[in-house]
Amino acid sequence: MRKKRAVLSPPVKRRILIVDNHPLVRRGLKALIDAEPDLIVCAEAANPRDGLGAIAESRPDLVIADLSLGPGNGLELLKAIRSGHAGLRVLVLTMDDMPTRVRRAFAAGADGHVSKQEMTETLLMAMRSVLRGESFGAPAG
Repeated sequence: MRKKRAVLSPPVKRRILIVDNHPLVRRGLKALIDAEPDLIVCAEAANPRDGLGAIAESRPDLVIADLSLGPGNGLELLKAIRSGHAGLRVLVLTMDDMPTRVRRAFAAGADGHVSKQEMTETLLMAMRSVLRGESFGAPAG
């Protein structure tokens, strides 16, 4: 009698869209994310308009967006995502940790926040937390 082998399917990779106006930041994020067995960058964009187009084309599970996006800004992108893609999870990145700015991001629809200064230590943890439906990095009060 012949034994059947269990066929292991590859792990499902969660699809990530990066929206940041700095090509070097996008490249670094992509390298970090693509090295993970359960995550993959499905698209990149440099501004809110291209980010919204990439959402429609690539259907990501998570958007990582810088709040300081050259033409247009991250808050406008957040509002547009909430208006057209309500269930899409969004993690915002900021250069500063001003509580009022972070609060505005959460009020506009962010699911999580990571400071670019702390990104190497917390980004992957924040991404997985937000993908699980949890909030990450919300300011107190």
